[in-house]
Amino acid sequence: MGIPHLRKHLEPYAQRGAIQPSNLVIDGPALAYHILNLSRIKTIKNSPFEQPTYELLSRTTLEWLDSIRACGLTISRILFDGYLPTSKTDERTKRLIRTSKDLQGFHRKYANGMTQGRPGWNSNRRVVLFPEAQPSHSGVSPPPPAFFIPSIIDTLRQSEHYASQTKVVPGEADVFCAQYVREHGGTVLTSDSDLLVHNLGPNGSVVFFSDIESNPAGTELTGLQFRSADICERLSLQSEDGLSCLAFELIMDPHITLEQAVSKAKSKCSVTAYPGAHKEFIEQYLSPETGSQMSVEASVVLDPRISEIVLRCRDKKPAMYLPFLLDSPTRTSAWESSKDIRQLAYAILQTVTGSPIPTVAEFRRLDQPSAGTPIKVPPISEVEMDAAVLEDVLSTIIKGVKNSKTVWMTLSVYQDVVMTTSQGKVQPLSLKVLQQVVDDKVDTTSWECVHFLAQCQATYYSLRMLQQIMQYAATQGKGLSPALKELQDCLSKLPPLADFPTIFNFPEMLQLIIDKRGLACLTKICADQDDMVPQLEAIMQPKKQQKSNKRKNSQEPEARPRSNNPFALLDAEC
Repeated sequence: MGIPHLRKHLEPYAQRGAIQPSNLVIDGPALAYHILNLSRIKTIKNSPFEQPTYELLSRTTLEWLDSIRACGLTISRILFDGYLPTSKTDERTKRLIRTSKDLQGFHRKYANGMTQGRPGWNSNRRVVLFPEAQPSHSGVSPPPPAFFIPSIIDTLRQSEHYASQTKVVPGEADVFCAQYVREHGGTVLTSDSDLLVHNLGPNGSVVFFSDIESNPAGTELTGLQFRSADICERLSLQSEDGLSCLAFELIMDPHITLEQAVSKAKSKCSVTAYPGAHKEFIEQYLSPETGSQMSVEASVVLDPRISEIVLRCRDKKPAMYLPFLLDSPTRTSAWESSKDIRQLAYAILQTVTGSPIPTVAEFRRLDQPSAGTPIKVPPISEVEMDAAVLEDVLSTIIKGVKNSKTVWMTLSVYQDVVMTTSQGKVQPLSLKVLQQVVDDKVDTTSWECVHFLAQCQATYYSLRMLQQIMQYAATQGKGLSPALKELQDCLSKLPPLADFPTIFNFPEMLQLIIDKRGLACLTKICADQDDMVPQLEAIMQPKKQQKSNKRKNSQEPEARPRSNNPFALLDAEC
């Protein structure tokens, strides 16, 4: 996650020149964020409506990689984190708190609604792959699209040119990048100065994404190349541990000059003075923590954060770091309404571990240091029943609605209704938004609408978690029970990440719910939720006809309005 000032100090000792054909190993998370930043150039940064779409990010990623290949370079690996060591917990917590406070600041500044984007801004937009000036941004802005990294991974896995090179590894990506280059030679493309500390071998080098430039013809790439062996030689540092000692000096005192840091590194000043701290620091490079319980083949089907909970399921206190959503800080986390789906997913992991998992600590929004939100995991004896209940609800919805896209949105509304009832509240946010849709008064820039969108996104991704964990469990031990197989069959219809609800397609998806069959089916599955059916009936009532001021022709019979009440179709259609 970066050594203070290390890259800046070593830049004078790097060599600028053409990146020669060799093994290129790409740090996947760094690539995804680089593409995200490129795609944000010239956008209105404080508007979520100008955030790049998943389609744009995926397309730009392929275009960027294709441009690398067009210059005669070989991409050997594209590696993504599938597990982060426990030593990163404090840093991850601080980052989550910082991101949560940024969201609070964004909410305060735009409490009355968010800034609209320019019409059609994201339609068929092209991104400059190698801009002259690197993107920078300051000020309040919404968080990036929640699922952009797994969306990019999905695109790479489906690509003819990059599927075999793309891996979610059981550890930090930079560790596996360094290992590959150390063994095979080549260059790591990254944004993380940690790669400069790793042992890259005599023929390994690092190039940072922001340093890469292309000639006008697009036939040659140049960049600053940091060759560890050459830098150690020029600074008269030992090739084995010179840069790691230098990095440790900067960790202990980020304000010293390079000359001071080199002098201290040669004498191993801080290494001698702080042996315990140095041991902890160097172990993440020499003996990094990885999750070795899961086979590499199984990891192929998992998103990075789902891979991590699978690898941590044998921990005493497993933790799940949920993707960060754009939701309202004044409301309960958008992840809460879909909690029961994730509880089932965690419970299924017990069939793999063979032992109970009492709780999983979920990390969502965070205001202060915390051990996470404890989520009780049902015992393995309840897995069959819970799976059957969810499968029954999904099957009812699938049979009851006419558009497959409506299934998952309907389930999202149902989840919100159930949560609202369990909390003893009166009106679910989902039904309030649906009423606004019916009345043609929905405001997609409002925090009400954005929060309900986040709840829908959480439901979709919780189902994706459940689907992937079941796929993994099916490869272990005895496989899946009949009830889980039936549920798995329902989830096979879950759309890909690119088709998840977003701020761009949400109005269209809301319209799908309020057709006759959709509302009738929703009423049926919510029948056992107290006080909710009257609210649904109110939504389903046809709009009152506005009275005309014109005198009607008494000889012309008044047309009888056709009923819009979906209850009339309930038995036949749901």
